Amino acid sequence: MILTSAPRPVTTTVRGQILTKTFVATPTPNERLFAMSHSDPIRSAFDQLPLKEMDAATLVFAIESAVDEMALPGETLRLAMEVATLAHLDQFRKNGIKSDEDPYIVHPLRNVLRLLRYGCSDVEILSATALHDTVEDRPHAVIALLGGRTADDMSASEAQERASTLIASHFGHRISELVEAVTNPIDYPHDNTTGYQDHVIRAIADPAVFLVKFSDFVDNAGSVKYLSETDRLRLVTKYEPLVEHFKRASLAHANALQLPPAGLDAIAQHIATIEGDFSNTVRGDTENTRQ
Repeated sequence: MILTSAPRPVTTTVRGQILTKTFVATPTPNERLFAMSHSDPIRSAFDQLPLKEMDAATLVFAIESAVDEMALPGETLRLAMEVATLAHLDQFRKNGIKSDEDPYIVHPLRNVLRLLRYGCSDVEILSATALHDTVEDRPHAVIALLGGRTADDMSASEAQERASTLIASHFGHRISELVEAVTNPIDYPHDNTTGYQDHVIRAIADPAVFLVKFSDFVDNAGSVKYLSETDRLRLVTKYEPLVEHFKRASLAHANALQLPPAGLDAIAQHIATIEGDFSNTVRGDTENTRQ
């Protein structure tokens, strides 16, 4: 729970008289969000919706509502969400929660809203989260959207480099660097589990990158239980070794994450939930194999 700063009495002496005046500290964005979520029925309705139940439109409205209530400058984040939406327009994502597939954009949007619910008020981190898969998956779309020139004979690495440069020019170097940090290296195949794990472990050593990648990890690893048995086992093998690394990094970065206590608690709870889900998946599939 995020508590609003309590009134603070200040005592001064003027011409021999003791005067006491009460000052109320200006609420932080996180405190303002907490207060509004308990007084505004629309805000409360968005807060109570599980992320997995939200479609793309609901996610956008929930994000904009949270940004407004936290009084964050939303222009950069909105542009990032627009670019991500258009870049991922023809992509779909295996889900298994409410349907077999979702429009891909629900994944980065869930990641953004999850960070807002943690209490993250860093707009650059939020914007990088919206864009986190664009350079890896859709570099040519990013180039086209941001006014660059692309060519059919452009290599994958050239396209990613060009897309990163354009993101830097439109969104700033920090956002581009955060996106680049969570972009899987192009020099190893997607089925190289060890390479992926090593990349993630190096990336989350930075607190800002940790937030972008952790929200992504929660969305990916948290969806495993909804998938087919074959996909579950494959992804548990990929993600399970990273749980302990995320746990250690969350503790090491605690203060640097600049989240309220409730946000840190939510991160710990998500780690524990994923740990339990993986344990149940492995145990359940082992039992099925024995039968």
